Amino acid sequence: MEKKKLLVLLPVILGIAIGFGYTYYSTGIGAGITWVSGTEYQGGEPGSAIIRVTDVFGRPITVNGCNITIYYPDGSVWIDDQAMTARNPPGTYVYQFTTPFDKVGNYHEYVACEVQLPGGRTVTIYNDKSFHVSQALSLINDTASAQIRIIS
Repeated sequence: MEKKKLLVLLPVILGIAIGFGYTYYSTGIGAGITWVSGTEYQGGEPGSAIIRVTDVFGRPITVNGCNITIYYPDGSVWIDDQAMTARNPPGTYVYQFTTPFDKVGNYHEYVACEVQLPGGRTVTIYNDKSFHVSQALSLINDTASAQIRIIS
């Protein structure tokens, strides 16, 4: 009797697992953006946003393009919907910038990537994070590079 129940339930459980797996991958949930960069900057310093686009197993997937928007600390747009550049290793995308001198605080980075799923379907996936431009870091750097002259 137990073997019959198992033989009936096994295909049902397997079908459910396959259905969830297909839905997970085909809807784009199986694709993800991981941030590689993240740092503290001083005003006027070169910086970069670096991401990796992968499947659930960490393997790079086909990407039609990734764009980035970066917002000032006050929420206004600083960099608007700019294309990121593909780099090595595969699945890596980069956008380089120079931080503003005059606006310190937390900058919000927002990335959208159009990915190709199995079967040719494309979806757009999103991710965001922030970086900080520090006045204190700029002051420490300025103080460290200052020359003191003693006049007697």
